[in-house]
Amino acid sequence: MKPTESQNEDFLLSADLMKKFQYSASLLNRWLEVFGLDQTLELLNRLRSPYSSMWVQVNTRKVDYYSLFDIFEERGHTVRKHPYFDDFMEVEVQKRELSGYSRDLPIIRVDHESTTNIALGRDVQTADIMNHDEFDAGETVCVADYVNNILAVGKTQVKSSEITKLTQKTVVKVTSSLAYAPPITELREYRRGFFSILSPAQAIGVKSMEFDTKENILVLSTDKGDVANYISEITNYKVPITVVAANEMQVKALKKNVNRTKNKAIRILHRPFSTFVRELHEIKYTSFFLEPQNSRTAVIPVFSSNLSTDRLQQFSMKQQQLIGELYRCSHGKASITYITHSIDYLENEEVFQNTISKAYLDNQELPKIIKDLKKSKKIVSRSPPENYKTIEKELKKSTVYLDPLTTDNTGGFIAKFSLKPKE
Repeated sequence: MKPTESQNEDFLLSADLMKKFQYSASLLNRWLEVFGLDQTLELLNRLRSPYSSMWVQVNTRKVDYYSLFDIFEERGHTVRKHPYFDDFMEVEVQKRELSGYSRDLPIIRVDHESTTNIALGRDVQTADIMNHDEFDAGETVCVADYVNNILAVGKTQVKSSEITKLTQKTVVKVTSSLAYAPPITELREYRRGFFSILSPAQAIGVKSMEFDTKENILVLSTDKGDVANYISEITNYKVPITVVAANEMQVKALKKNVNRTKNKAIRILHRPFSTFVRELHEIKYTSFFLEPQNSRTAVIPVFSSNLSTDRLQQFSMKQQQLIGELYRCSHGKASITYITHSIDYLENEEVFQNTISKAYLDNQELPKIIKDLKKSKKIVSRSPPENYKTIEKELKKSTVYLDPLTTDNTGGFIAKFSLKPKE
């Protein structure tokens, strides 16, 4: 059976997008089917642009809000009050134009994991480099992602022939990049615990939680400890918080962050998430912040990806299984706040639908602060496609969707669940 003219056009379009953006054909075909051509093209183009601002959470127990505001301004950073929350401020990320640089310059191509930071002005290290043209020390070079989108321009510090002989060393000192994110984590005020940096999804996720003095909180997150520190501040450092770290690098980052804020309310456990929830627990938890590994398809800039639809489904299945096992370590009507940095229905609405289909889990109403933001249309729930229409009422009541196109920042999804009390 020969393919139709329409099928041939779809195949050629998918192949063209795959070549340009380096996404897998299965993912691009899925997005074309789910989002349509116009929105897919807009997503792919916007996901290559750095986000607009950093959300800075002010630790008001250590510093006055306006004192920190003045510190940022004195350092020359563009800072503004946060439009949603009175304990946050936004530090602007400056956008730049690199189209004037010649493609005749030598090119250094870097891996997917390093593209975001380099696009925001970080120097290029030996471990970031995938391949490169020949160059001498002191030359001007272009730094590009794997599909030749220019991320930055800079001066080389070594000869190209020396790269394979070096361990960790700066190869390119970046002089201009797609954007510039002020290095505020290098300030002494950050080291003294005056503030943390959260993504929009993380910030709204924490604000979606409600606490009392008898809480025992579990954080299953791949972040570096800013979420746990913020929860600790909200609960006046009097509520125990357990943070599970999935690998050694995260353990080190968490310890550094906890020491930075001198936080004695947090304990760190090193386990894979799936292993931890299946253990026998003497300690039971009343509140969960769940931000498991996800596809991060709403995080910008994302310049290339080896993510496929099969991989996306694997993420979704693991997330469903993780939520399904939480009853083992929960106490009473435990509350679960589920976070992703994803635009895809499989990790968001699909996980939500699967969760509330379980007899021992319910969707949970969002707190007033979030409901007020939704009422004013500052944040919204996404209108679901036909296969999720049966849970549309629950989605409106218990979820938030952050569209990276409209927020001009990293997007994501927040959902609330609760365990039904045992009969």
